[in-house]
Amino acid sequence: MFSDEYFTDNAIAIWKAECISRCKDKTKGPPYERYINWKRLNNEIAVFTLYAYADFPIPKTFDIIFQTDNPDNFIKIDYELVQSIHEAWFPLDTVDHGHKHLCIFRFADTVPDILNLLHKGNEKFSTAPKGQKKLGFCNSKDFESIRKRIEKTLKLKEQYGDKWWEHDDDGGE
Repeated sequence: MFSDEYFTDNAIAIWKAECISRCKDKTKGPPYERYINWKRLNNEIAVFTLYAYADFPIPKTFDIIFQTDNPDNFIKIDYELVQSIHEAWFPLDTVDHGHKHLCIFRFADTVPDILNLLHKGNEKFSTAPKGQKKLGFCNSKDFESIRKRIEKTLKLKEQYGDKWWEHDDDGGE
């Protein structure tokens, strides 16, 4: 999963109000109650993730956070995805392939400094500027292949610009 922005408590309050409004006539369950009653702890962060690579249930543990345009800048730390809010307004017990999510990550102690590379979102809609640094979230077992793929893509973009994908012999995988 990738992100370019985290949400402040102010932005979370806006999104909670949106959730309450949009879900007023919908069936509510434990994910809804957990999100609506959630108050951020010092070891938690609400990250707005970009299009998910797969469907998967939560909670889910991860142990790598890395800078997508410089995968050598990474940290190994255990953390857990404890809440998933589909498109930032509908709480679920899953992450859905091809969609954006407000994801709440919980760390054992404090939120690591690498997350300060993300844009600080304080409004309902993303205000992340074009070219904003992005972070990736994954597990150690997948990180080396992700890193190699990113490095290859960066080299192709440097060499061929916007048409880099035409020279990608992996077919975009």
